[in-house]
Amino acid sequence: MLFVIYINDLDDGVVNWISIDADDTKVGGVVDNEVDFQSLQGDLCRLEEWAERWQMEFNAEKCEVLHFGRNNPNRTYRVNGRALRNAEEQRDLGITVHSSLKVESHVDRVVKRAFGTLAFINQSIEYRSWDVMLKLYKALVRPNLEYCVQFWSPNYRKDINKLERVQRRFTRMLPGFQQLSYRERLNKLGLCSLERRRLRGDLIEVFKILRGIDRVDVNRLFSLRVGKIQTRGHDLRVRGQKFKGNTRGYFFTQRVIAVWNELPVEVVEASSVVSFKVKLDRYMDMKGVEGYGLSAGRWD
Repeated sequence: MLFVIYINDLDDGVVNWISIDADDTKVGGVVDNEVDFQSLQGDLCRLEEWAERWQMEFNAEKCEVLHFGRNNPNRTYRVNGRALRNAEEQRDLGITVHSSLKVESHVDRVVKRAFGTLAFINQSIEYRSWDVMLKLYKALVRPNLEYCVQFWSPNYRKDINKLERVQRRFTRMLPGFQQLSYRERLNKLGLCSLERRRLRGDLIEVFKILRGIDRVDVNRLFSLRVGKIQTRGHDLRVRGQKFKGNTRGYFFTQRVIAVWNELPVEVVEASSVVSFKVKLDRYMDMKGVEGYGLSAGRWD
């Protein structure tokens, strides 16, 4: 707490985007020309001045630059007179962010960790009742596969299957489940595919944002459509933004638009989050929705 108070004025005078989380500070901006470059480098110099004024020093060896964009000139930035090294990926609050904005490296990391936890459970638990194993899975394994998933949710089938493979492995660990298909194992345990859970989580988050439950500036994420088209649809339909590449098209604010706009009025106009979840589950069961592509791929 004292450290947070100490660095409270760290961002004074900074022009570009800055994010401060304890001792992990990130500065970024759009750099299209020399003026933008000088502006971002100027912010780094302001941070140096702050550090000198308050008798602190940034560790330039631990500072890295992550360049985004295919045509990025990868300019060199300096801290304390030292050129910062470029990085292809960087972990930010537990999420591995790649310069290509692809999520494969993060998926591989969380899947490896999840399999390790499953192996620990498999070796440590002798009495594998469904109830005990299910609680361990929900408490120790699945949260790692869904942490901050609205940011990094995969769109390539290979990454989707990697995540689903973890839950397949878990359901096969239970006694008497080896001969059942994946769908049958999920039905017996009252589970659904991870792909469906990600879609469900996206829609719940949209509901919270549009209803003002989450403290987010909705205008920075979505544009609301006004009126109804051919008397169909609900009053909370959202409009997407223009984009050039597929990567941008799979961001949270883009991928949820079509599915959200197709939800029936009675689901969207739920009185609470709990009511929305119940009505959404009923709608997804009726429509057989398992993911953005409606199917969860190979089930058996």
